[in-house]
Amino acid sequence: MELFFAAAEETVVNELPVDPLVYGIAIFAALMFLLLAIMSLRSVAQRPETPTTDVVRSDRGTEASNN
Repeated sequence: MELFFAAAEETVVNELPVDPLVYGIAIFAALMFLLLAIMSLRSVAQRPETPTTDVVRSDRGTEASNN
């Protein structure tokens, strides 16, 4: 039993190099940057491809042009 008490008395405390608030702010900023990066790329795969040539639309044969 004395062995356990002796081990408990010899605890090693490692100090953080900066305040814990700095870690929280840095992690929050990094996650916000990743969120913005993901949101900016969200609909890239669903965008239609732009045609390389000009397409001329013809309205011939429709009922609206006959009036």
